[in-house]
Amino acid sequence: MNARFKDLKITIKKWITDIDNTDELSSDIRALCFNLYEPYGIEMIGSSWFDEEDEEWACDEDFKPTQRVCPNFNVPDSFTWEEVLEIVISILKELINEVPGLKLFKVEHIAAGFVDRNLIIIK
Repeated sequence: MNARFKDLKITIKKWITDIDNTDELSSDIRALCFNLYEPYGIEMIGSSWFDEEDEEWACDEDFKPTQRVCPNFNVPDSFTWEEVLEIVISILKELINEVPGLKLFKVEHIAAGFVDRNLIIIK
C-alpha cells in the first residue's frame, strides 16, 4: 500500500477505534455499513437486520455513532469512485484482520459501498 493510502488507513483505523471506544454498540446490531459518497467521504451506520439479497437493511440506521462521518478522509477527486471503493474495501479487510478485538468488528456482517450503488459484502 503506497504512502497516501497508508495515511488513509491510519485515519480510518483511528476513526473506527474512537467509535469503538466511545459509542455503545447494542447487542441487536447485526451489520455495519460503510457508506461512501462524493465528494469523497465515508460514514458508518449499523442495522439490526441483514439480508444479502435485500440491501434495504443498510437504510435502517439502528446504530448511529456520535462521529458518524470519518474526519480527514482525504481522497483526491482525480480517483474514480471504483478506485476509491477498492481502496476502502482493502483497508477495511486489513483492519478486520489486524484489530479483530474491536467490538464493532464482532458484528456478523460488514459491507461497504457508494450511496445509490450496490454494496460489497466484506464479512
